Amino acid sequence: MDPSEPTSSPSVPQPARPSAPARRRRLGRLARLALDLGISPLAYYGCLVAGVATLPALLTATGVAALWLAATVLHDRRADGLALAMLLMYGLSAAFAAVTSQPQPLLLRDPLISALAGSVFLISCLTATPATAYLAGRLHGQPPHEPILLRAHRTETLVCGAGLMAEAVARVLLVLTLPVSTAASLTPPLEFAVLIPLVVWMTRHRRNARTRITARVPSRDPEPAPPSVAFVLERHRGGAR
Repeated sequence: MDPSEPTSSPSVPQPARPSAPARRRRLGRLARLALDLGISPLAYYGCLVAGVATLPALLTATGVAALWLAATVLHDRRADGLALAMLLMYGLSAAFAAVTSQPQPLLLRDPLISALAGSVFLISCLTATPATAYLAGRLHGQPPHEPILLRAHRTETLVCGAGLMAEAVARVLLVLTLPVSTAASLTPPLEFAVLIPLVVWMTRHRRNARTRITARVPSRDPEPAPPSVAFVLERHRGGAR
């Protein structure tokens, strides 16, 4: 085989690596998401570790959530949904702790918060951007526009909302029908028994949606390599003869 002749060999496309600025922007969005979700729990559990009572710890977390919401409004020129949700969650918890110190009503606090989160997920299914799509947009910088992926987000949001509502109803029934000590020992494992399968299912469902998107893109034949200079000169000499 003449080495001067052009050869074409299929090349396997390699995924483009994000540039350094893109990686920094992604890390910045991830840090912002972590702060939206974690700054209030960090304040709450930090107070508990320091020996602060439950009600002052909840009030501190509520105050931190309010300050963070105000900071995000000043920065983004709009109220952030996650920061507002954390403020409502800790505000509701502080209200429960302030109204009563009885163990049974306090055990109802967490399932009611789960019901609130589930209702937010279900209501978001009626909007153009379901809850999981909103979270994905916060992480990746823009909401998903691919129809298959958007339908997958809507399904995931619906399933997660229904799962949270079912978990809340089950925990309320346990609190109302069982002794306080028994309900207190059963409700936390029930929460993880629902949340972990939901997260696993959602991850697999999203992966399957991305696989369908990839399979739908038609494969293109690799373009032939351009002829070498020696090959062009050889053909020119052959034509001159």
